[in-house]
Formats: sequence, C-alpha cells, structure tokens
Amino acid sequence: MIDTQLLQQLRALIGKPVKHAGQPCRVIEVLDSEQALVLRCEHSATVIQGNQYGEAARRVPQCHTLPLFDEDGELDAVIREWLG
Repeated sequence: MIDTQLLQQLRALIGKPVKHAGQPCRVIEVLDSEQALVLRCEHSATVIQGNQYGEAARRVPQCHTLPLFDEDGELDAVIREWLG
C-alpha cells in the first residue's frame, strides 16, 4: 500500500501533462495495488489493443506503466520531480 499522503499527491497528477522519454504524455491513473502510474502518450502513433481473447479490437494511444519506487524503495526521481 502507498502512504495516504503520497497517494493523494499522486492522484493530483491525474490529467496533468508530463514528459516521459522525451514524449509528451498525460497521467491517466494511479495503480495503488501495483504501486505504479499509468501514462498515455499524447502524440505517438496508436497501437492495436487486444480484447479479452487476445484478438485485435481497436487502435488506442500508447500507454506506459511506470513503477513508483526504484529498487531501493525510494520514490522514482522523475515522479518526485513531477510532484514538485
């Protein structure tokens, strides 16, 4: 579980534009149980999304799931920067 105060700060990032790997992205979700942030790329090519059976269903913007903490258990430096 993520600390309640940190979780509130992370949720405040939802909808905010950020840069990830040089690409403009937007924070779309905080995954508390997985301790991760989900980003949607704003200007990248779309990718094919499969349905529950693995069949190609539709094209969607590319998303990235970023772990909140590094291997030492510290908040990721990039995410810390986004929080200000």
